[in-house]
This record gives sequence, C-alpha cells and structure tokens, in this order.
Amino acid sequence: MTVQTEASITTKVRKFPCEQCGADLQWNPGAVSLKCPYCSFVKEIPQTAEGVVERPIEEALSSRKTLGWGMERKAFHCTRCGSSTTFEAGQAAGACAFCGTPAVVEAPLDQNMVRPEGVLPFRIDRDAAIGKFRSWVKGLWFRPNDLKHKSALTHVRGVYVPFWLFDAATYSAWTAEAGHYYYVSVQVQENGRTVTRQEQRIRWVPAAGRLELFLDDLPTIASRGLDAGLAKSIEPFPTEGLAMYDKAYLSGFIAEEYAVDVKEALAAAKQRMEGEIRAACAAQIPGDTHRNLVVRTSYSGVAYKNALLPIWIAAYRYGDKAFRFIINGVTGKASGTAPWSWVKITLALLAALMVIAIVFAAKN
Repeated sequence: MTVQTEASITTKVRKFPCEQCGADLQWNPGAVSLKCPYCSFVKEIPQTAEGVVERPIEEALSSRKTLGWGMERKAFHCTRCGSSTTFEAGQAAGACAFCGTPAVVEAPLDQNMVRPEGVLPFRIDRDAAIGKFRSWVKGLWFRPNDLKHKSALTHVRGVYVPFWLFDAATYSAWTAEAGHYYYVSVQVQENGRTVTRQEQRIRWVPAAGRLELFLDDLPTIASRGLDAGLAKSIEPFPTEGLAMYDKAYLSGFIAEEYAVDVKEALAAAKQRMEGEIRAACAAQIPGDTHRNLVVRTSYSGVAYKNALLPIWIAAYRYGDKAFRFIINGVTGKASGTAPWSWVKITLALLAALMVIAIVFAAKN
C-alpha cells in the first residue's frame, strides 16, 4: 500500500469523453444528463421503464449479484475514520471526503463488491450546497457572532453513500395503561392563610390495541465513514426517484463501497423499525399519558435493495478546529456540527434564572 496525496495521482483515463471537445463529461445535477464543464455539451442518459428490484431478504445470502462498479475506478482507504471510497481513475483522491484527513492509503479495488442496484442522482450542485451551508450557519443559535464570517469551508465533495433500503409488513399487538387527567380541589397554606387550589391527578385504566404498519424503503447506512445519526438528520431521501444503476451517474463524484453487509444492516433496521412501531402504537393509546407499554410484533414480506444516495460532505474550520457539515443531495436539507458560544449560553442561563427569581418573588 502507498500513501496517496493529490499531487501523486497522475493517471488520466477518460470514461465519458465529450463528443465536441474531448474533455471529461460530468453528471449534471438537476438534469438526467452528463455535461461538459468546458464547452457545455450535454449528453442525455437513457432512462429505463424498469424500477429498482426489491429482493426478499432470504435471497441475501443465497444468490450472487452483479459485481464491481462497471467502470475503471481507484479505491482508497482512510486509516482515521475507516471509510473506503472509489474515484474515477484520473481523479485525485486528496483528503478523505468524510473526515478531512489529508492523506489516504491506496487499497486494491474489491472486484467482488456487490454492485448497487439503484442510485438516487444528485439534484443539488456544488454552488447550491455552499449556499445551503451559509444559510445553515446564519440560522444557528448560541454560536459565536463571527462564525458566519470566519468559517472557512473546505473539502466540499459530492459523495454517493451506500445504503440498504428495507421494506416490511408488520402486525403488532400492544397493551398499556392509559392515564386520564382529572383535578381535585385541595386546601393549602400560603402566607398564613388557607387557599384552595386545583391539583392534577391521573386515573389509570388498562388499554389494548392492534396496529398494521407497512414500512417502505427504510434507509440503513452501509458506510463506516459517515455517522449514522448525522446521516439520519438529513432524511428523508425521496427514494421514489431511484434510477437503475448506471456508471454515468458516478461521473465526477466519489462513491463509497459497502462496508456493512445486509445481515448487519437488517439488525440495525429492525431496531429502527421497532422504534417507529412503538411510537405508532403509543399514538393509539387513549387518554392524556400512558405507562407500561408492551408491544409484540411479527414481520412478513421483508425485502431489501441496495442503493447509492447523494450527500454533499464538507469540512469547515473555525479557529483551529474542524467541523463537519452534510447536505442531502436531492432535498438540500442540511445538518452538521458547530462551535458553541459559552458566553451566550451563560448569559441565557443567567437571564432564565433571573426570570425564575422574579416569578418566585412575585408569588411570595
């Protein structure tokens, strides 16, 4: 293995040459086409009427899928965050797209990698992604005043991140205790005199019910480089727009290899399913509150498909620290980490304590 820097990769391989000037065509976000960045020539990508195939989960281990990317690419592994990404053969790796590490280790391309069956094309271009970042920074609370002026955005990269998308038909039976609020009059002593107040009580009664819920295209990240919680924060992805995998969609973008197999992903997906099912059951419980909710669920028709979903990943610096920022490549929904202004937080806490003290003094 050798450490690669941006200057050390010199291979020049053109997979999608422009028919007018011969330069490399790149995917054109917002259109189903490739576009030349030099002469603006546009080449449409043929669309198929066939949808992305959903497979029964039983097929996950018993069948072989189409392997490889279907085009010449180079693979790189980040020793810091563990991500494995691929680039076009003539594209420089530079820094890790996920954590910003300035050097990555070239790794052998896994020819046995299961090829994605679907891809959700980028609709947000790089300039729009940077604009989303600026808007996001302006909307943050309790942050340094100069953050929007001094934050230096670096390593803005479009990455196709691997996901497993799961479907399941679920049937659940639940039991719980439903709580209904009621109020009673009580007498208390205040400032040497007796006053009457209304006091809240809860009447608990048994409750039970059933729920049928179909979960469609529940995304489970198959990346080691991107935190699952951060990725979830930019959902939903409009997976109804999935296209059959075509290597042309990857032109000009980074694609990460699958690092989580379908069995491991299914276990994570079921945990998320259980959370959504439990929340849906809780919403059925009558009354004002509840306790002791027990849910028993059976699953049927569990199916999956593997797809690449588009995410703009950026690192920005404030002072001597780096922070991560990501954008949904279709909807533009943004999320990330940012420095806190402890001065603002302290002032807000002091103001809240003053309000509490004033209210307490007024009551007494």
